[in-house]
Amino acid sequence: MGSLIRVKQRRAGVLVSLPSIVSEHSFECGDIYSLYPLCDWARDIGFSIIQLLPLNDTGYGYSPYSAISAFAIDPLYISLYKLGLPNQSRKKEIRTLHNHPNRIRNEKIKCIREYYDSHQKAALKEAVDFLDKQPWCYSYGTFRVLYETYEGKNWWEWPKEFQNPLAAKDFIFSERREEVMFWVYLQKIAYDQLSAVKVHLEDKGIYLKGDMPILTARNSCDVWEHPEYFYMDLQAGAPPDHFSQSGQTWGFPVLNWDVLQKNHYSWWKDRLTYLEHFFHLYRIDHVIGMYRIWAIPREDKTALKGWFHPQFGIETSEFLKAGIDPKSMEAKGLIHEFKPNHYIFYWDFWKEESYQSLPEETKTKLFPLSQLHITEEEKHWREAGEAILEIFESFSSMVPCAEDLGSVPSFIRDSLFERQMIGIDVVRWTRSFATGEYIDEDHYRENAISVLSTHDTSLVMDWWKNEGDLESNLQFFFDRVGKPRPESENQILEGLLEFVFQTKSIFCIQLFQDLALGVPDVLQNPEKHRINYPGTPDHSNWTYRFPILIEEFASDFQRNFTLRKLVHSSGRN
Repeated sequence: MGSLIRVKQRRAGVLVSLPSIVSEHSFECGDIYSLYPLCDWARDIGFSIIQLLPLNDTGYGYSPYSAISAFAIDPLYISLYKLGLPNQSRKKEIRTLHNHPNRIRNEKIKCIREYYDSHQKAALKEAVDFLDKQPWCYSYGTFRVLYETYEGKNWWEWPKEFQNPLAAKDFIFSERREEVMFWVYLQKIAYDQLSAVKVHLEDKGIYLKGDMPILTARNSCDVWEHPEYFYMDLQAGAPPDHFSQSGQTWGFPVLNWDVLQKNHYSWWKDRLTYLEHFFHLYRIDHVIGMYRIWAIPREDKTALKGWFHPQFGIETSEFLKAGIDPKSMEAKGLIHEFKPNHYIFYWDFWKEESYQSLPEETKTKLFPLSQLHITEEEKHWREAGEAILEIFESFSSMVPCAEDLGSVPSFIRDSLFERQMIGIDVVRWTRSFATGEYIDEDHYRENAISVLSTHDTSLVMDWWKNEGDLESNLQFFFDRVGKPRPESENQILEGLLEFVFQTKSIFCIQLFQDLALGVPDVLQNPEKHRINYPGTPDHSNWTYRFPILIEEFASDFQRNFTLRKLVHSSGRN
């Protein structure tokens, strides 16, 4: 079933935040077992893709994009029910829209610990076998024990001897072997449960799509073990745009592709090989970062002093040739020497007071320098990004899908188009470059996934009520196709779903909450059902829980009938 030919046809699917979909057999939040009833429902509707947000271990944090391991699955997702453990949630119905991941994880670990202790011999043997097959568990297990010991403190604040991974592994595996093997055992169970889901879904004709964050938390096992794979003095982010005047700083160290290349990209190869045990397709988070990334000094609080990395920069000799002393421009805060005798210009440097007050003849000499190497840099970035994506495709038979949202420079857009990478089109942002109007169904990119919302946006009903221009939305989504104007929230949502299913995009994958026809709270208070607000503190996000058990949701005849009809008439079933 794994062949790409089979996957690449017109399909519909659903995207879920796994902890949000609680099943009758879940322990307080959604887990790997939840995928079984979800699969039955998806199949009944005619969906053939289930997409998940990353499942990586987040430690004491909440965001799956800021995990403490690029490999390990969060123990939060282990199904106690699948393990045959009788522990039930304390309450039979869902009372609040929020999980408490740390509390739930600790409770689960406690239950599994008792089970492990009572089956010590067999369980230990399973863990040892798994460790042999998955050597990344040596460093992850060690890191996890120390992370617990020092209560989530950054690894660079640990005692000196544990900042050295080799010494730390030796110590932990000899002095605290029992403890570390338990963490390996948790990974073994998670592996078994998730890989079994993949097989089950294949039998039902459904593909599972995973998510691969491109960046890694600074306080993670991977950065601790391989600091050479990263520029530790830089952090990744995004330049200023109309959403954010000062840009975004993400805190993640910037990847050092030169070192990764010398190592034949073995870290990426291992990651992709591991993901392939679970998924048929995967989302490459922030694909633009494979070509170039906005790099900012680690200590900066805004992204204003960043640059596109890797950059050639303007050499001292090129400034002198133009009759400008680069040091004097650096003193004015317009440029920055990011490596000896190589300077970058700051974003929007020409808006600075110190630039405006320069003599006109100096400006005339200075400004062209900022544009000096753009053409060759874009050529270099394009070649570098394509080489990386080429390598990725050689490492696995999973179908890659690129997250190419935001302002994507035309050279990257052209590159992705030529590579036939599947991109993503969010309906509210998919407009004509020429007129700014929405584009109709037939003009969507074929090689893309059309969606109404993402985990980082408001739900489509929130957008409709509070963000979009109501009159032009009504004209486009209803009047234009001869549909009567909607009189209820349900009719609005159904109209939007009908549009997105009819688009030309090869895949159409909707956020679970955007499929909640007939669920009053989701329709009336969509803002309460959002997964993440980018740029706000980690712990205020990622705890969302859907208000109805998945089994109950799946048994609603009317909703299923409507969705089945939409999927069928769009030729996606």
